[in-house]
Parts: sequence; structure tokens; C-alpha cells
Amino acid sequence: MKKIVSLMISVIVLTLSGVRSTQAQVLEFTPNLPKSEVKKSPKIQESTPSEIQESPSSKTQASSPAILTPLKPSSPPKPQPKPQNIDTSTDDTRLVAVAPDELFAGGSDSLVARAVGSAEGTRTPEGGKTWAYYGHVDPGNGAWNMGSFSYQHGASSPDDADRRQLDRLWRQYQVIQESAIAAGLRLGLEEQLNGIDLANQAPLAALDEGGYVDRLRQAYERGFRGSEAVLQARTYSYLNPRTNRWEAPGLGNTLEGISRDQARRQGAIAEAVSYHQQSQVARSRTSDDERVSAVPK
Repeated sequence: MKKIVSLMISVIVLTLSGVRSTQAQVLEFTPNLPKSEVKKSPKIQESTPSEIQESPSSKTQASSPAILTPLKPSSPPKPQPKPQNIDTSTDDTRLVAVAPDELFAGGSDSLVARAVGSAEGTRTPEGGKTWAYYGHVDPGNGAWNMGSFSYQHGASSPDDADRRQLDRLWRQYQVIQESAIAAGLRLGLEEQLNGIDLANQAPLAALDEGGYVDRLRQAYERGFRGSEAVLQARTYSYLNPRTNRWEAPGLGNTLEGISRDQARRQGAIAEAVSYHQQSQVARSRTSDDERVSAVPK
């Protein structure tokens, strides 16, 4: 009997020990579960570098830059304002524009050479050559000037000086023309020649910011027209917009001195243009007479 009771106690002890052991395994296992297996709110799993390499779609994203989709504005963008064209036309025939090829055609006998030379005092309004054309000392800096444009950069002769400066003025005129188009201006003959002459006299006044084209537009916006607008533009081109000071020491750095000189040059150009137009009319009549005389009677 004692053996049976002892055997039964052993069985109960073994059974109880087995249950504790199972509970212990459960308690020990639960804290070591990975977070991914714990049922909570779902999270985005991060891929490992090896997984990115093995995924074809991931390779494409890694090797090529991302394509950004532009944001669509809630309202269409407003167009940028363009320069408003200013009508500079008047009844003055001097304002009829001339093609650049015609302005520079003929070299030393071109309209540019005659007009600028007239302003420089090296040419007569009719196109003749004065004593200064062949060489003179510049009153401003003491350099030796030659040719129609008072060229002072080492030319071998007056003709060579004209060739060099005509090439230079051609390039500078392209800048003036492009600036005028950007500003909404249509240059006529008077504006063309005075811009070229200003470039010959003082390149920065003609080409720099706040120079000839900018001042010409301002003059027209303020109601000036024709020759008055040109004189305003030429004069105030010497006013530095950054410092608001005159930069023409050779002209006294005064409004009166600069305006007087620019008016003189402008008048000399106008005379040259007038003679040029008269000569064109005369050549046209001569050509017409020759055609008439050539017609068999």
C-alpha cells in the first residue's frame, strides 16, 4: 500500500513539474518575440541593403534620379510685362531708319563717316576732309588723332584709322540696336547716327547701363520727341546712374557744358544728313535723266 501511495505521489510531482516547465517556457519565450510579430498597429518595414539590390524596382529607383512632378498652381501665372513699344515717328524725314549696311556702306565715304566726321570736325557736312582728318592732337588727352573718327589707337594712316573705327562702330551699333529692340524702341535715322556718334565720343555713355538707349526711352516717356528727345538722351547719358554724378571731365562735368557740346554735335550730324539726302536726290534725278535719254525715240 505504501508503495502504491508513493508511486502516486511521484506521478503527481512529475506532472506538476512538467506544467511549471511549460509555463516557464511560455514566460521565457514571450519577451523575446520580434517586434514585427507583435500584433500592434501596422508599420512600414525597412528594407535591408541586400533586399534593395535584389529588387528590380529598387534598382531602378537607386540608379536613376527621381522625377519631380511640378506643382500645379491654383491660378494661372501672370505673364511678365513686356516693354511697351513707343511710337517715335514724326513728320521729320531725318527719322526714317536706314539699314545698317547702308549706314556703313562706302567706308570713309559712308554716311556714318561723314556724319560722325562732321561732329568731330574732321569732315565738312558735304563730306570733304578738313586738315584735322590728316592728324591732330586730341584736346582732351593729348593723343594723336587721325581719320574721320579722330582715331587714336595707333593707325598707320587716316584711311587705316577709318577702317579700324568703322569695324568697331559696327559692332557697337549692333549692341545699341539690340538694346533698343529690348526696350521697345524703333530707332530712326537721327537716333541711329547720334547713338553711333556718342559711341565714338564716349563708348560707356552709349553702351553702359543708364546710357543712350535707356535715356532715350526715358525722354520719350516724359513727352520729348524728335531732336529734343535725342539731345536729352545724349546729355543724360553722361550722368552715372549709380552715383548720380556727371562723368564728362573734358566737358566741365556740368549740365550746361555737356548739353552745349551734345547739341553742337547733333547739329553737325543733322547738316551732314541734309547734304546726304540732297546728294541722293540729285543722283536719283541724274539716273532718271540718263534712263530717259537712253530710251530710243
